Amino acid sequence: MEKFLFEQTELFSHDLTVALKSTVFVIPNWKWGALAIALLLGFLLRPVFQFLLKEFKRHNPFIKKFPNTFTAYFLSMPLERPVAWLLVIFFWFAVGDAIELSGKFGTYYDHILRGLVALYLIRVIYYAVDAITRVFMDVAAKTESTYDDQLVPFASRAMKVVVVVLGVLIALQSFGLNVMSLLAGLGLGGLALALAAQDTAANLFGSITILVDHPFKIGDWVKVKDMEGTVEEIGFRSTRIRTFYNSVITIPNAMMAKETIDNMGVRPARRIRQILGLAYETPPEKIEQFCDHVRYLLTQHKEVNPETVTVAFNNYNASSLDVLVNFHINVATGADELKLQQQIFIEILKIAAQIKVDFAYPTQTVYYKNPEITSSPS
Repeated sequence: MEKFLFEQTELFSHDLTVALKSTVFVIPNWKWGALAIALLLGFLLRPVFQFLLKEFKRHNPFIKKFPNTFTAYFLSMPLERPVAWLLVIFFWFAVGDAIELSGKFGTYYDHILRGLVALYLIRVIYYAVDAITRVFMDVAAKTESTYDDQLVPFASRAMKVVVVVLGVLIALQSFGLNVMSLLAGLGLGGLALALAAQDTAANLFGSITILVDHPFKIGDWVKVKDMEGTVEEIGFRSTRIRTFYNSVITIPNAMMAKETIDNMGVRPARRIRQILGLAYETPPEKIEQFCDHVRYLLTQHKEVNPETVTVAFNNYNASSLDVLVNFHINVATGADELKLQQQIFIEILKIAAQIKVDFAYPTQTVYYKNPEITSSPS
């Protein structure tokens, strides 16, 4: 009985060895089994690697000790998933080398894994660009100039585009494609693409022109043609302006580069000009007194430039005696301008009430002539 079992075991072992060494499709069966086990282990190890990387980040003292460094910013990015996949792919590489995959199957196996490595490396480098951007944004925030505040996001987008383009080319190269020959073969197609992308190129050069000439910055109040609002973002293709209706206008940078831009945000002072219409019944001495009081109010105000103050009776209107009030105020934002303007206008109303000067409103005098009264007796 024992001899029979031993013979059966040897026979099964021999048959299993023959079956594993035999080739059914491309490579021996035992290599298929090893690859299947390696793939299964890879998918099982991926969440383990991701968990370990997340724990490493959470308990890393460097991030808390040096929070504003490139390393801290980089480790704060969601790196666990791409790095875990890279570790799994390297494990699959090692298995492929250990079982000595050869021939076209081995070549295709290497190409696929190299392509996956390139794709996940693009993601990791993409996060590295974000970390570098945050470092430079911190540096730009410490400077008085706002030029670098615009340049850093623009450079960040440019770096990301370069990373993605180079990564895709490397991935194609890893799949066995001759990228240089492919690009050379696209000569006529590239010409057609260049003709189709004229607007895109014009907008890109418009973006560069805006950054170099610096006609406005993010946060400035600008007027472009009949469009007006606050600059919210300067991108590759367009500039976004938040209007005072709270909508967003997207203007191509090619248009921004060639149009006349009225930058209201760089004014050293903001002008306020009003015409105050007094009633025709106002005596001349009251007009002079009113003008003197308003002029004194403005010249003594700390936010008003006294050299620009003009208060004068300058026009006989149809239903009013017009007093021109013109001055400049030193404020930084539109909200401050409206607030200060309201304060000054209320003070002017108080002066008018104190002097007993009435403001005019459109009126008409109608003369009626009775024909019975004016006709002569018969």
